[in-house]
Order: sequence, then structure tokens, then C-alpha cells
Amino acid sequence: MSLRLLTAADFRRLPWQNGRGTTLELVRRDDAAGALLWRLSVADVVEPGPFSPLPGIDRVITLIDGAGFDLDFGGARPPVPLRPFEPLAFSGDWPTAAVAVHGASRDFNVMTARGRIAAEVETARNGVMAAPLAYVFAARGGVVATTGGATVRAGTGELIECRQESEVRLEVDEAGTALAVRILASDGEALL
Repeated sequence: MSLRLLTAADFRRLPWQNGRGTTLELVRRDDAAGALLWRLSVADVVEPGPFSPLPGIDRVITLIDGAGFDLDFGGARPPVPLRPFEPLAFSGDWPTAAVAVHGASRDFNVMTARGRIAAEVETARNGVMAAPLAYVFAARGGVVATTGGATVRAGTGELIECRQESEVRLEVDEAGTALAVRILASDGEALL
């Protein structure tokens, strides 16, 4: 059981598959063959345009900063406005585009291998978060995670990894917002 702080020194900037921008990869786990199991990242959207196609990947996107934009899924489902701190799940197989971009925006993304891994994302709240909690992302302001005798504080843009914790107590700064992420095997078992 442990808590681990991940900061800018642990992250890496990668180009989008479509070449129209970059993503800050916070954490990535692959299987033994090198295929993606899950990835957490942050990306900036500054103009309308297509998302990179990601066949076989399920996505959860959450607007964490900026005026926002709408997502168009090419008829796979009706277009949806992305609202601050309201996670939206969709298939990476769908032809997805950012449309009606209202200004520069930043989003938090969780990608998982469909049929193998599932993710749940919610706005973190003060108090004990139910297990299994895999990650806590400090989207705005700071957050403190405590379990057993361990305490870790993350500042804006940092990530706390929670490994095999039965429960984690969170304290989010008064003006802050954090996101809690659960990573589960397709059978519902916790992976961290």
C-alpha cells in the first residue's frame, strides 16, 4: 500500500496522432506485449478539429480549464457540449471532432483498452473516497491524500497514484477541484 506523487518531471509531451497538437502524458501502463492498457493525459484544445482515431480504446474526457467546446461524433451519437468537470465517456472508434470551440481549453483524458480495462472518473470530494481509487489529479489548486500513515500533497497539474489502498481521505483546497480516477479490470477488479 502506498501513495506516490507524480509531477512534471514524471510526465512527457507527445504529438497527437493527427499532428494538430500535443498531449501531456501523465501516466501510461502497457501489457507485456506493449499494447496500451490505460493512459491519463492532459491536452489543450485551441481550435476546431478532429481527434485522433483510437480504435479499441474507450475514452473519458473532462474539461478542466477554459471556455470549452462541443464534441461531434460523426453521427455515432448526438453532439455534446463539454462542460467543466463533467466527465464524458465515448468510444475512440467514433469519428470525433472538437467543434464550436469557445476559446482555449484544457481537458483531462483517461483512455483504456476496451474489453480489458474500464475507467471511472468523478469530481473528488473532501472525505473518504470509496475504494478502489487509482489516481487523484489536482486540476485546480491543491489536494492532500492520506491513508494509513502516509500523506501526499499535489499542486495544480500534479497526480497522486494510489496503490492498493482500501480507502483514501482527500482534502481539496477550498477554491480547488480534483478528479478521482478508478481503473478496473473488465471483471470489475481493481488494478492498482
